[in-house]
Amino acid sequence: MAEGWVDERDKAILDTIYYCENCNMVLEPGDTDIERHRRDLPNHKLRKVLIVRCGHCGNIVTDSYAQYSPQLNRFWCKNCLSDKTNHREFYGDPRDDDLEI
Repeated sequence: MAEGWVDERDKAILDTIYYCENCNMVLEPGDTDIERHRRDLPNHKLRKVLIVRCGHCGNIVTDSYAQYSPQLNRFWCKNCLSDKTNHREFYGDPRDDDLEI
């Protein structure tokens, strides 16, 4: 893997937010409700959500609607992965190689 792959991956991560599944509420880092949830509402499911840019189409999505490729060192959104041609490119499917026998 090339040097600086962590920096390249981190460039695709635009922001980090928190989401409470019980309250159906988005919380930004530094919000006082995050501490309140951790302190007073420990049974609530508070999860960290990454806002990422798709390395193929450029759309901005959450990490739950994207997948990371270590081979490409990029996040791709599920829309791009749903196309069969893109799917092969993303995973580096060896069946796509033109082998001469």
